[in-house]
Amino acid sequence: MYFNKYPYRSNFEYPNTGVKKTSEEEVNLQFEVTDFQPNAENPHQKMDVELGLTKYEGDIYYVQFNSKKWPKNYAQSELSLPKQINLAEGMTSCDVKEDLGFSIKNAAGESVLESIDQFGFGVSGKSSIFQFERHDGDQFYGMGEKLLGLELSNVTTKFWNTDVWADHHHKVYTNDRPDPMYVSVPYIIIKRGNSYVGILIDNPYATYMSTNGKVNVAGQMDASEKEHDAIMMGSEHGQPNLVIFYGPSLAELTQKLQKVVGVTPLPPAWALGYHQCRWGYESINDLKYLDAGMDRFGIPCDGLWLDIEYMRGYRVFTFEEEKNFPDVKNNIADIQSNGRRIIPIIDPGVKNEAGYEVCDSGLKEDIFCKNPQGQNFVGLVWPGETLFPDYSTEKGRTWWAAQVESFIKDNGITGAWLDMNDPATGDACCTDMLFNGGKDSHYTYHNQYGMGMSRASREGFQAAFPEDRPFLLSRSGFTGTSKYSALWTGDNISNYHYLKGSIACTLNLALSGIPFNGPDVGGFGENTHAQLMKDWTKAGFLFPFFRNHSIKWSENQELWVFDEQTREVLIHYIRLRYKLRPYLYNLFVNQELLGDAILRPLFYDFEDTAALPLSTIDDQFMVGPSIMQAPFVEEDQQSRSVVLPQTNWFAAANGEWLQGGQTITVEKDDASTPLFIREGAILPLSTVAKEDHTFKAKSIEFHVFLTKTSTKTGSTNYVFDDGQSFNYQKGERSAIKLNAYVEEGSLYIESELLADGFGELDLSFVLYDQFEQVFLNGKNLQTKEHSFNFIGKFLSLLKTM
Repeated sequence: MYFNKYPYRSNFEYPNTGVKKTSEEEVNLQFEVTDFQPNAENPHQKMDVELGLTKYEGDIYYVQFNSKKWPKNYAQSELSLPKQINLAEGMTSCDVKEDLGFSIKNAAGESVLESIDQFGFGVSGKSSIFQFERHDGDQFYGMGEKLLGLELSNVTTKFWNTDVWADHHHKVYTNDRPDPMYVSVPYIIIKRGNSYVGILIDNPYATYMSTNGKVNVAGQMDASEKEHDAIMMGSEHGQPNLVIFYGPSLAELTQKLQKVVGVTPLPPAWALGYHQCRWGYESINDLKYLDAGMDRFGIPCDGLWLDIEYMRGYRVFTFEEEKNFPDVKNNIADIQSNGRRIIPIIDPGVKNEAGYEVCDSGLKEDIFCKNPQGQNFVGLVWPGETLFPDYSTEKGRTWWAAQVESFIKDNGITGAWLDMNDPATGDACCTDMLFNGGKDSHYTYHNQYGMGMSRASREGFQAAFPEDRPFLLSRSGFTGTSKYSALWTGDNISNYHYLKGSIACTLNLALSGIPFNGPDVGGFGENTHAQLMKDWTKAGFLFPFFRNHSIKWSENQELWVFDEQTREVLIHYIRLRYKLRPYLYNLFVNQELLGDAILRPLFYDFEDTAALPLSTIDDQFMVGPSIMQAPFVEEDQQSRSVVLPQTNWFAAANGEWLQGGQTITVEKDDASTPLFIREGAILPLSTVAKEDHTFKAKSIEFHVFLTKTSTKTGSTNYVFDDGQSFNYQKGERSAIKLNAYVEEGSLYIESELLADGFGELDLSFVLYDQFEQVFLNGKNLQTKEHSFNFIGKFLSLLKTM
């Protein structure tokens, strides 16, 4: 019930006061609200509140409140705001109203964001609310991890991390839309025409947002009394601070958000490979079975994952050595000698057991969370009675980092899977878990617990292997978690509801500042089947994170357990991911440098128009700026419509060039998937053998998507390094810029070396038309016939010699 109840706007006091400007650089206000003090002789007393509004470069505004009601901001997101500027600078202006509301307008005087008159900001006890005008045609996106669709009109939602399968009914999480889920990012994007504004609530307490201005009674009748439709948001407690971003484009907006909350550090290339996991993999024999299967069937694979049974009685930082890993370090080294990484699960819970070294150490250092009685909080997780490290403190994070460092360094582990960090406490009430040595309530840090675990774990990895980029995958997160770990979208079900929903969920996470994410391919719970596995693999093979994972009681879903035809399809798309991995890797390079989303909706790169609406398409997406996918994601679907935005497109399924600005119909077949390449794209593809998972960034085929009649210019920057270490930060990185254009039927390619810290590039070009001649920097290149199976059909192309 808690998840479905929200502070109601009519229960709020909306103060009205004059505005006092203290300087041209910012606005400060002072006003009074009622402070409710239960059990006092006079429980309703007046209290002073200060509001400050500051503007930063990029038309970013920060709104902050201070009072004894909200004495501090408990957020540990460590936002990186740019340089402060005067309110009069930038593309927008802000006017603060007498009722504490404000109005932001663009240079043309059009409203970007405007508070509701007389109801802009309100207080009810510890809770707060903001109400903004909703215009006809407004559309909404973001909100972090939600299974509520791509466009989020008429949504009311809470941000409170849950253990979904424990906190929601199985009928809800099986075929419905459980909300909230594992990750809380209270950020909303408002699309008004083709202009965008974003609002981030900088408060770790439980927060809420509503794009539904109507009031329902029992979900059956409209009980609205006010004449306005409102965009509402607020907090149940804590400083109700806001960060407001003005785009104006969606790409610019996302870049600004990402830089403030923290970009994704460039991951190791192996993290962008294919990963195999199952609840039940527990021993060296399981790993040998997987390793041999990958080799036997020629499946490139970078990660073999261990679930909780590898531990000794589910004790974190242990291996069950007697029966599962008789020689742990050498067992792991033997498997990893093939280049595949072993990624073990690590849970935050520590078994409460005297004599267990990790527990004894934590008790000695006094780093566990407390309960209201000042004792260590005890929850119920896999090992039984369990203690929980207090990641809210530097002391707790330092202790955890040391445990991680020792565990991974001793065993040669270079990646980890961080689970159960919502935090999951079993039947024990999580709100009895207190933070900061028992001084702070559970609500101050609940949503941040997973991020704290990721932060401390990353510190442990960097201490153990300071030269290598770590890869961490977390279930739970908060604003800014992308600085420390990737996310998978938690326990899903093997059905088409979750397959289709995974696209919108991943896109909105990317727009909310968490681009490195993805679902369990094939579904985790229940049994998958051959058709679902094919459809999911074809839909998800270019998602940022790509892992096959299943529950222990389900039928196995390793690729080789399926029939030969299904297996060939699955393997082909995994190999194609590796072929395209240099492109994916460069998208992550751009994410770290610029903050761009990796998977993104169509209207990120193309204008949404009345003639060709893009804003509600939730089953097509862009992979970077060049590749568009339109997979089959509905059961028994044999054909589908595909919207082609305004440019020419190469249809990889049949090798045809198609004109944009139209909707086409495509038929389904098992071998192919609707995948389209944008005219002008120059894609870097790997040259390694199809079964090889090695990352070799110095040898690249550049596929040039231009025709003899193209008037567009193709351009790309290709960046390459060792794919593993931090040496690129020391200059050991090379980069090349390529431009391509067509004149009188001939293709002209120009290259420019931008950096040579990692040596030279061995390059060739694959052409998608029969050009009269091909020139590279004025030199005539010879070509030969080249056959390439992109997605189910061999294409007759040309390749330079």
